[in-house]
Amino acid sequence: MLRGLDAAASGMIANQARQDALTNNLANVNTPGYKADNSTFRTFPELLLERIRDTAGGVAGLPAFPGSKQVIGRLSHGVYNQELVPNFAQGDIFETGKVLDMALVDGGIPTIEVDGRQVQPRMFFAVQKPGEGGGPPQVYYTRSGNWTMNAAGQLTTMEGYPVLNAAGQPINLRALLGDAPLNKENLQVTSDGRLIALGNPGTAPIRLGIYRIDNPTADLVKEADTTFRYTGNGAPTLYNPAVDPAVSIKQGYIERSNVDAGRTMIDLMAVLRSYEANQRVLQAYDITLQKLNEVGKIG
Repeated sequence: MLRGLDAAASGMIANQARQDALTNNLANVNTPGYKADNSTFRTFPELLLERIRDTAGGVAGLPAFPGSKQVIGRLSHGVYNQELVPNFAQGDIFETGKVLDMALVDGGIPTIEVDGRQVQPRMFFAVQKPGEGGGPPQVYYTRSGNWTMNAAGQLTTMEGYPVLNAAGQPINLRALLGDAPLNKENLQVTSDGRLIALGNPGTAPIRLGIYRIDNPTADLVKEADTTFRYTGNGAPTLYNPAVDPAVSIKQGYIERSNVDAGRTMIDLMAVLRSYEANQRVLQAYDITLQKLNEVGKIG
């Protein structure tokens, strides 16, 4: 079988996976808190080709010994889409004016060194979602801060997941506000993430569950929505304004998706061209194999 068939086919499969990631990014260009996925390609392990019964000639630049096998060179069998890596860069901050919209601004956090390279820590809101397979609720992390209040008075995401406080418990806005209406005059969110009921001054403020994750690219796994599952060692660090003074929470704002629509369209066109190039290679090999079959019939 011609080796180029494997390489061309793997290129088409890898490009198809990348196209799926790019179209998903484009579909979520207006999703608050969405983080774009970047495809990473990797080559299959290379093979070393040798002429096992030919010791007469050698390859320029490679040593040859009497009676030894002659090296032809290395051959790769193509590429594959290894994984999707989320881009955790800060999205644009957009003003909505809604009382329960909140945006995390953390671009001023200094980078840290992890395993010999510089990484950018990020802050995340904590939310509660059902566990896998119907298990007990688990804590997930998100940058999406466009929230609402459900019928029970809890602060929830648009999907209905409870938003957690610093103690890991759902936030009950009705208990905080009392009989006061839900508006900016009665509920204030401070820059350090405290919910203060101005319309019910007798209640204590509630601190939002905001966590610092030092290496989000390595420690977070993206779910189907805008939430992430933590897989790192230990536990994320609870936000401390004294340790991270550059972080702030803005009420009445949301963080937009960090998808660059123009760049994504350009990448989609490049993927299409690459896919078509691999397709033409397959067609060329197919024509070659047909000619070989014709020669075999004549013989």
